[in-house]
Amino acid sequence: MNRPWTSSGLEAEPAAWGVELSPSEDERVLELLRANIARRFGHSAAEHYVAPPVIARSAVERAGYADSFPHLLGTVHTAPGGSVQAPTDLVLPASGCHHIYPLVAGRTLTEPLMLSLEARCFRAEDTEEPGRLRSFRMYEVVYLGSEAEVETWRDDVLRAAAAWLSGLGLSAETVPANDPFFGRTGRLLASVQRTQRLKWEITAEVAQDTVQAVASANVHKDQFGKAFEVTGPQGAPLHSACLGFGMDRLLLALRHLYGSEVMHQLRRAEEHR
Repeated sequence: MNRPWTSSGLEAEPAAWGVELSPSEDERVLELLRANIARRFGHSAAEHYVAPPVIARSAVERAGYADSFPHLLGTVHTAPGGSVQAPTDLVLPASGCHHIYPLVAGRTLTEPLMLSLEARCFRAEDTEEPGRLRSFRMYEVVYLGSEAEVETWRDDVLRAAAAWLSGLGLSAETVPANDPFFGRTGRLLASVQRTQRLKWEITAEVAQDTVQAVASANVHKDQFGKAFEVTGPQGAPLHSACLGFGMDRLLLALRHLYGSEVMHQLRRAEEHR
């Protein structure tokens, strides 16, 4: 990502592709975006968290990610005392919401629960396409409740997110999508995900002729309720959904649209609301 507007005059070029440095001006834009997302989508959250760059391997395995996406998962190896390097009990989080479910594991919730967090995530992407980062930030809002409550919430926040992003000037398009599941079983899961419209993405142009998702809203059904034994008043596993914003991609899309005028345009958009 070439940034000629870096105040130091230096281009923030990383040593490895897909691992970007953030100049101070980018961080100021991200702070404004965070505040907007929190006010619009996270204001009812019971708590907001900032996640560390690692997560317990057991949580990711319990969520089923290690089986469904082994090609994207990054692991942490160490060599205690100078011994041979070996995997630890930590991995790199590929999705921010995986930090949330262990917090409610084994609990019975008598009413819907919404939590939000920002997380530094990692996915072992195999392409250098602009925006296809290996290390990236996600702002996610997670909602747990009954099947009807979860689906209504997902539909409402999906519409609201698309309207907000369009209001920022992005050519935001809402499209059905699926996750990149691994193997033959994964292809079946992806087909189910598309057929049942469980995953929706909001896309925008992040570079010339390059369109990618900058946000998504997904229904998980009772997958995580079962995996983490989170139940409702009647004892049935709760359903869940999440709304996620790819902060780095969103910044990239706005930079592509406005160049060095991003901050001015964001403030202007807010003044007209």
